[in-house]
Amino acid sequence: MALPAPPRLAAKLLLWGASASLLAAQHAAADQRAHPITAHLAARILPADAPPIDTGVLLEQGGKILAVGPRSSTPIPKDAKVQDHGNLWLCPGFVDLHHHVSGGGGDINDMVAPLNAEMRTLDVVKPSEESIRRAAAGGVTTTLFIPGSGTNIGGFGVLLKMRWGGSLEAMVIRELGAMKVAQGFNPERRSGDLGLSRMGSSELLVQLLERGRDYAAAWRAFAAGTGDKPKFDASLEQLRLVFDKTVPVLIHTAGARDCIATARMFQDVFDVRMVLSHGCFDGWVAATALAKRQTPVNLGPRMYEFDKYGRFQGTCQAYWDAGCHDMSINTDAPVVAAEELQLQAAMAIRLGLDYEVALRGLTIQPAQQIGIADRTGSLAVGKDADFQVTRGDPLDPRNPPELVYIEGTLVHRLGDIR
Repeated sequence: MALPAPPRLAAKLLLWGASASLLAAQHAAADQRAHPITAHLAARILPADAPPIDTGVLLEQGGKILAVGPRSSTPIPKDAKVQDHGNLWLCPGFVDLHHHVSGGGGDINDMVAPLNAEMRTLDVVKPSEESIRRAAAGGVTTTLFIPGSGTNIGGFGVLLKMRWGGSLEAMVIRELGAMKVAQGFNPERRSGDLGLSRMGSSELLVQLLERGRDYAAAWRAFAAGTGDKPKFDASLEQLRLVFDKTVPVLIHTAGARDCIATARMFQDVFDVRMVLSHGCFDGWVAATALAKRQTPVNLGPRMYEFDKYGRFQGTCQAYWDAGCHDMSINTDAPVVAAEELQLQAAMAIRLGLDYEVALRGLTIQPAQQIGIADRTGSLAVGKDADFQVTRGDPLDPRNPPELVYIEGTLVHRLGDIR
């Protein structure tokens, strides 16, 4: 049995407890003053990873979502600021994983060497770039700003929030968002060196990927105490993260032959996190083989192709019907304007894709593919308050965003850009 505390000690303990409670209450009050709760009321909320909520409310504080649900069952704190959006809808901010236009253009293809795993687009982001502002105006709040496709490995893209006109630090989600690889067509070299053919390109890639795999394995062995310390190699440091599976690979691939080659290399041979991006032209012919591997696909910018009978074939619908259900949609901006990601989904729906699949393809699915679904991609408690307010269906091009918020801060109002 525990002995009772002496009277003086007991009194001190009570005093300390009361002081701690008072201090905690003061901190909570100060936090509430610094980061007041805002209640966003809307006629309909589309969480993206849960059923729609009619007559809903989203509570935001300090850039995070505190609660989301029907107003009838979601209490609104008395001191909350109420933003009543009336008959408008709330939808998550869109996520685009194939985006080239956050650096002012013209400096994301270094063509001297075919493999550039040590480069990164982080160094060329221009927060004042107008395309960032326009992306947000289209409801796009998160992008993967990647190098071009002029070489087999263009470097590493950076994951960004579309906060125009501020600091770079306020934009960056992850400095190394994904390694950019290009297969077929674009990176074919015309200078007479190795890489002119697909055979040569594949050989170059395999050689470097093997070096990166072995380098990462050596560092893991050293960390586990089962191997000697490897010699530092700056050219392989970023690539090492791919094989540690902390950074995925996004592979520019078009055409059935190259889609199969990409899946074979990055799923069958090398064990990495990967996303096959584009999948255009007759890539859909290979969709059944990709479905067997459960290949993540990021489709666009071309939303259709003609089949052998000259009929329209919806690209996304063909992949989905074949079983490729880990699917997102892109613009490849500036091929399609960054602010027209909404239109890409509308086209996919028009050509046969299910609405819910298209909505997920702009929101939670790309967030999961790139590894940031804990922060964005859906309207859920604890996530960043990245959302847009529209007059109706957010995938209807007739309903551009009225308001766009990133981490609870208003970044666009309809009419800001003309």
